[in-house]
Amino acid sequence: MGQVKQIKITILIVCLIVVSVFVYMQPSSKIVKKEISLNNVLYNINGWRGGSPVSLDKRIVGMLQLDDYVNRHYFKGDKKVMLYIGYYLSSNKLGVVHDPLVCYPGQGWRISQSDTKKLRIEEHDVHLTRMIVKKGNQSQLVLYWFQVFDKTSPDTFRQKLYSLFVKFLNGREDNAFVRVIVPVEERSIHEASRIGVEFVEELFPRFLEYVKENSETNE
Repeated sequence: MGQVKQIKITILIVCLIVVSVFVYMQPSSKIVKKEISLNNVLYNINGWRGGSPVSLDKRIVGMLQLDDYVNRHYFKGDKKVMLYIGYYLSSNKLGVVHDPLVCYPGQGWRISQSDTKKLRIEEHDVHLTRMIVKKGNQSQLVLYWFQVFDKTSPDTFRQKLYSLFVKFLNGREDNAFVRVIVPVEERSIHEASRIGVEFVEELFPRFLEYVKENSETNE
């Protein structure tokens, strides 16, 4: 037992050293301001027609410390989704956005289902959380993830972890919260999920290109 305990202590010490290296020896990062707004970049998305942007109250924009955002419906035939992206140029704002698993119940929504999902989109893996929420007669399928430069995370823990690696390896601090809502009332959950995934598959490549704008790693 003594030897096992010693091994565990050694592993813990090594982990602490590695974290310290990332925190205290990371190179200087750069904040890259965008030349065009997200609303203009994502006006239409490969067959999905964007509706009029839904402006957020100035108090909400200030509270969320947003550098840019998108909040609008998209339509394709009889399909409809609602997209929200809150965009940040600095990693200092990582703690502003809370996990929807906490926020939704606080706003009166009941989470009936929740799981994580990985989508393979072109050469990228998109890790996201999928949940079904209900309030009164309303029922929605929600897909969301936290973008940390070119990496995706389904939760805030990995978001913060990835931010250290991205800042160290890429010298960039771009991050965002991405949420796609599909109404479920007139569809099955399976159909709503299919629509949400279809939209994300069209959205992600264009969004990632925007995130990596002016990056030395963007080929």
